[in-house]
Amino acid sequence: LMNTSTSGSVEAGQLAGKLAPLLIIIILLLVAAAGVVVTVDAGTVGVVKRFGAVQDRALPEGLHFKLPFAEEVIPMSTRLTASEARASAASRDLQIVSTDVTTTYALNGEIAPMTFQRVGTPEKVAATIVNPAIQESVKAVTAKFTAEQLVTQREAVKQQIQQAIEAFINTTLSEKDIRGALSIANVAITDFKFSDEFNKAIEAKVQAEQEALQAKNEKLRRVTQAEAAAAEVRL
Repeated sequence: LMNTSTSGSVEAGQLAGKLAPLLIIIILLLVAAAGVVVTVDAGTVGVVKRFGAVQDRALPEGLHFKLPFAEEVIPMSTRLTASEARASAASRDLQIVSTDVTTTYALNGEIAPMTFQRVGTPEKVAATIVNPAIQESVKAVTAKFTAEQLVTQREAVKQQIQQAIEAFINTTLSEKDIRGALSIANVAITDFKFSDEFNKAIEAKVQAEQEALQAKNEKLRRVTQAEAAAAEVRL
């Protein structure tokens, strides 16, 4: 019995020794297979880097194969992205105005590899192209209007800011030879904020106008009453 048990243990050890290299090979194959397949999610494209060099063609959404240990796939979102920024500038009548602007835009998937190579990730695009465009455009347009006109002519202000932002972005992209890398969908002015002194002046002006209107109405009432009394005396 002891000999049989010992013989079985020896055979099991030999079998384990033979299977160990096979298991190692299987594990290595699984790891290599995992490095060959990559999935690009919906609403994104994949930018391929081969030994650090960006490839010209972006991968569309879906399942793709890549060279293990040689290629890296970086996702770039092509969905609409909203970039919010606040810009402070002086109006034409030298009032300090803080303007909150939300710019909605999307990256062009076909040019995404060149965009990544010459600018960077979507976060880098927002920080180095979109936000500076908002800042400069708001300052330039705000200087053309008085503080009161910024409120009463809001739509015209918005259109000019959007045109200025698009022009700034197109110029920047052209300088980097990636014109059309992103498109502006909409520009929204979410808020105008003025200094406390200006707000107090507006309140005083509105109050004075209300008091003047009240005095005018009171005068008209008295005149009407006097005319009615005079007509009654004549009768």
